[in-house]
Amino acid sequence: MSALVQPQLASTDDEGEFPFAPTDYVLHLLAAIVMFRDAALDAELKPLGLNIGRFRTLSILVRCGPCTMTELSSYAAVDRTTLTRVADHLVAEGLVRRMGAAHDRRQVVLDLTEEGRERHARAFEVIADCNRRIGAGVPEGEVRQVARLLTAIIRNQTSNPATLASLLDFARE
Repeated sequence: MSALVQPQLASTDDEGEFPFAPTDYVLHLLAAIVMFRDAALDAELKPLGLNIGRFRTLSILVRCGPCTMTELSSYAAVDRTTLTRVADHLVAEGLVRRMGAAHDRRQVVLDLTEEGRERHARAFEVIADCNRRIGAGVPEGEVRQVARLLTAIIRNQTSNPATLASLLDFARE
């Protein structure tokens, strides 16, 4: 019987510091960070009737004001189907209201209710506390360097200025 042959990994770190090439490893670590943080935040936000997806939607509305579903989807980097389910929940909870757009009644605009603003403010403290724990002991200069690195990686993925502005600056077109 022949021995199992392990396939040669195409992604290797020539210096041997990481299990695979540094760029690939950074992306793997980012996925792990998001997974662990989102799971922790979902548990911490549950008493407020929120999860991380609902919180992100409220945050966009706090920062940008009333938004169409297309704008929300772009800012949140979430597909519209998922965002529609999130919006349905937030409307049912009385945190967000749906309105027709003044310029086009076929478009739906979402806006925060007063309860949505208050719930967001309470949830923001939970998020900020979690972020402080995650970043404990990491020098601010290094965090800024990582933010610049991640910005460069995002820029490499799209050349569309509107997409970049919505993802990086939460700017409206």
